[in-house]
Amino acid sequence: MKKILLTAIALMAMSMAGNAQTKEEIQQSEERCAKLQELVNGQPKACGVAEVDTFGTEITRAAMLAIENSDKLANLYRRTIGETKDGVTDVAIEKPSAEECVSLGTSIAGESAALTKAGKSLEEAGKKLKELTSQKSPKAIKQAKGATAIIAYGKDAMAILSEETVAQGKAIKEIIETVTSGKNL
Repeated sequence: MKKILLTAIALMAMSMAGNAQTKEEIQQSEERCAKLQELVNGQPKACGVAEVDTFGTEITRAAMLAIENSDKLANLYRRTIGETKDGVTDVAIEKPSAEECVSLGTSIAGESAALTKAGKSLEEAGKKLKELTSQKSPKAIKQAKGATAIIAYGKDAMAILSEETVAQGKAIKEIIETVTSGKNL
């Protein structure tokens, strides 16, 4: 009997540690998304160079998708463990369905694809910036300044996006495993 009790206590402790870690990860995700939103709100204006402007647009699209997916992911997690956004346990909360989780997983995969596409656009934007900086005309100098700002914005966003997308992928995988395994009862 003592072994069963100790085993039950150990399992509860591990379960709580897992939830605490995931709650911590959600907090980190919220912080990354706040940084992304701040970057998006202050994004540089188009510079008139198609390759660079395309890169800026693609990064912004990926960032907005990441913010949206992170919000949905946090909501799914809370519903999985039966808590409100305020951390209050609520047994009336509807648990997420496997279909909802898979749909979000697909959206996160789309976010990853958008990030990859933006990374490829960065190469083209960098080449175009190099061309512009070798020119001495006032128009080229002005465009190079704008292009530099967009590329810097994009690189900052990509660093955050990369981390957020990986974290989202890991989290949705865990939630799908929980929902489909019956551990979510």
